[in-house]
This record gives sequence, C-alpha cells and structure tokens, in this order.
Amino acid sequence: STRFSNPCVSPQGNVFEKRVLLSLLTTNGGTCPITKAPLTEDDLIDIVPAPRSTVPAAPTSVSGAGFGGLLASMQTEWDALMVETFNLKSALEETRRELSQALYQNDAAVRVIARLTMERDQARQMLAQGGGESQQASASGGGGGDDDMDVVDSAGGGGKAGIPKPDLDVMVAKWTELSKGRKGRALPSNQASASDAASFKASSSTNLHKSSGKTGITCVDVCADDSDLVLTGGNDKQAIVFSRGEGKMRAARAAGTKPVRSVAWVNSGTFVTGSADGTVKLFGGEDYAELGSLDLESPVVEVSVQPTGAYCFASTEDSKVHLLGIARDDVKAIVAFSDDGKLKYSCGACHVDGLIYGAGCEDGSVRIWDLKKGELAGEIKVDAAVKSLSFAENGYYVVAGCEDGYARVLDLRKMKEIGKSGGEDFGPVGSAAFDGSVKMLAFCGTKKAAVVEVKKWGDVVAEYKGHKKDMTALAWGEASRCIVTVGLDRALKQWS
Repeated sequence: STRFSNPCVSPQGNVFEKRVLLSLLTTNGGTCPITKAPLTEDDLIDIVPAPRSTVPAAPTSVSGAGFGGLLASMQTEWDALMVETFNLKSALEETRRELSQALYQNDAAVRVIARLTMERDQARQMLAQGGGESQQASASGGGGGDDDMDVVDSAGGGGKAGIPKPDLDVMVAKWTELSKGRKGRALPSNQASASDAASFKASSSTNLHKSSGKTGITCVDVCADDSDLVLTGGNDKQAIVFSRGEGKMRAARAAGTKPVRSVAWVNSGTFVTGSADGTVKLFGGEDYAELGSLDLESPVVEVSVQPTGAYCFASTEDSKVHLLGIARDDVKAIVAFSDDGKLKYSCGACHVDGLIYGAGCEDGSVRIWDLKKGELAGEIKVDAAVKSLSFAENGYYVVAGCEDGYARVLDLRKMKEIGKSGGEDFGPVGSAAFDGSVKMLAFCGTKKAAVVEVKKWGDVVAEYKGHKKDMTALAWGEASRCIVTVGLDRALKQWS
C-alpha cells in the first residue's frame, strides 16, 4: 500500500526503492539482496524518475531545517529500519532452511542406524550358525581345504591386501579396454590450444557457499558427461552443484560436520564427497539426495572415481587408501591399503586406467600403489610437501602441486621428476591438472593460476588473477576451452 518515491528495477526484474537499495549496496559489497547477483547503481533503471526541479535540497541539519528536517530524519530512520527488517527476514529463512536440512539428516541417520543394527544382528546369527556347523564338521573328521579370505587391511606397505576377485575382474576388464584405446584416442574437433589459453579472460564470477562463519571454496570438479555442471566443496561443510549455463545453483547438500576436502563426479546425476571429519558420502538422483555414507575414522584428503564408475577411492591422513563400492546407491568398504604409519597423506589421485593410485605426503614423497597386486610399487621424492596430485591422460605423467610454489611433473616410466613450473610468487600450489590433450598443464597457487605447454615447463603461456582471497583449486572445461577456478573468497570464476 506504500507508494515508491523513486522506484527502480534491477536487471533481474526486481523493483526497489532506489534510495534504500543504494544504501544497502554500500554495506553488502554490491550484491542484489534478493538474487545475490553483483549489482551496481549503473545497472538500475528508473521507472518514474523524480523531476529534478521539484526535489528540495537536503537541509544541513535537523535543527536548522525545522519540520522538513525532522521529516528527512524520520525518513532516514525508516529506511534503516526497513533494511534491518529485510536482513532479519533473510536470516530467518536461512535458519529455517538449515533446520529443515538438519531434521532431514537426523531422520536419515535414524534409518541408517536401524538398518545397520538389523544387518549386525543377521551377521551375528549367521556367524553363530556357521560356528556350529564348523564344530560338527571337525567332530566328524571332515576337514576341507583352507577357505579364501579377503584381507581387509595391510600393514607396513609391503604386505598384500587383496581386492576380491569379482571386483578385480571388473577393474581389469576396464583397464584392458582403456589401455588399448589410449594411443588412438581421438580429441574433440574444437580442442583448444596454448594460444587459445593465452587469450582466456574472466568471463563470469559467482559467489557460492555460505557467507557466514568459516567461508571459502576448497575444491572443484567439472562433470565429464556434462561440462555445464560444476561441483564445489567448501569450508561451510556443503557440496554445491552449479550450472554454468543457467548461472545458478542446482543443489546444496551437507557433506559432513567439517570442511569438505574433495569432491568428484561419478556421472551427471551422481557425485561423491570427502570431508575432514572422515566421512565419504554419495549423492544422486534428480535432486542429488544423499544415497549413502561411510565413516573412515580419519580425515579424508581426496576422493576419486574408478573408471568403471562402480567404485571410488578415498585416501586418508592416516596413510590409507580405501577402495569403496558405490554401484548400488550406497557406500560400502571393500578393502583398505595401509602404508607406513609414520607418513601422513596430504592428497591422492587415481590413475586414468584405474589400477594405480598415487598418494602425496607432507614429507615430499609420492607413493605409487599397484592395486592389482595390492602392494606399494614405488616412491618418488620431491623437494617440498605435496599438496595435490593428478595423472595425465597419456598414462605416465603425474603432476604434484607443492608447498614451495612449484608444480612438479613426474614420469612413472622413469620414476623421477622431469620438470617443474611456477615459483615462490605463486604461493603453495593446491591444484594442478593436465588438459585432455596432454599438451597443456594448468596449476594454481594461492596467489594466481597459470598455464604452461607440456615439455616447455618453464615458459608460462598465461596467468590468471582476480580472486580477493587465496585461490584453492581449478579444473579444465570441455575441450580445454575453459578453466574454472575457486578460492576462499567464495568466488567461482570462469576463464574462457
């Protein structure tokens, strides 16, 4: 029922009182209070501009302006009250959403506990029945051969932990398929080159995740099946699905009770997350609902999907690599490979063929696991703590992002470092990745990101800056025609 004295409309079609909106924009960093999109005074369109000749000059003080000054003071107070009311309503809606999510999680937890209790009771019953049958067989003198038993854990790095044969057969079949087609692999017709990357500019920037408490985006992954979809994890304990084409968030899901360390797409409808609280979660379906969860009892540093799509790997700080089954819309532990307990894993990555896993350590070592044999295949030492790992599509290059600001390229055929890019001016390198053609390498330190050509490690093709706080991760888009970067400023930037 209140008429606007100076109405205006935003590019998104929302109508505001211009005076109140401009006051709010100076306090919230220039974002639309409704859509949270960047908004400046130049973006606003006056609907019924007030005639300048009829606008009286503001009095210099209330005491000198009489009744008019008093009205102006009351108007200012009213505007401030309306802004405060709007902020309170926004906070109320956010609290309601969080409460609803917490109630949903509690309900899911109760159902999971009930299911696990039932499975435990069934297992105890089967164990008791099996024990009785075993005693009967021994008493009658019937001794069979030793039963095969899956080793769930291996200690010391030298012992073998066996992947169950049915699972191993699936992985080996996929490994054979990928290995045969690797040399003749066709690249997209619009595959970008180094000269294209040199011309990349920031094409968009969107703030994601919560702006209160501990903020910032920690990890990112671009979906291979649909490059329009970007998955991020943050310090706010959430994983967010973002559509680049629509420029908006598709889903936000709670991934644990501590910051999200790693996220990975299984396909365009399913993804996994790893949290600092030791939890690995699987999400999927039309609304990306939580399908399953597993506590690994140690902070997760990386999750990656095995090429079959039926399994994923999760490495944890206690120097273990866990193989998990995710094919039946749940997360099931299959086997864990345990390394030297004195080491502390800081990152990891699955090989593109799926039967090798690399783990980076804080002491500067890169541990290479042969998953087919269930043993440690070797180690490559570098000169700084390893913060990220990524394998190239050619199958033998692996890049290690290091604390000293360098992205170090390792060759699995020679088991040594063959080159490095970066420097102290980049800051610790938290993310690095080869593009699909293995002709370019992108990496980001806390201060900036860069692209170099393969085998020309020292020559920087392009640098990308613009985050207001530390940059944390990057990922290539389809055909290497785009790079996505994220940082502690909550910004997801696209460079193309």
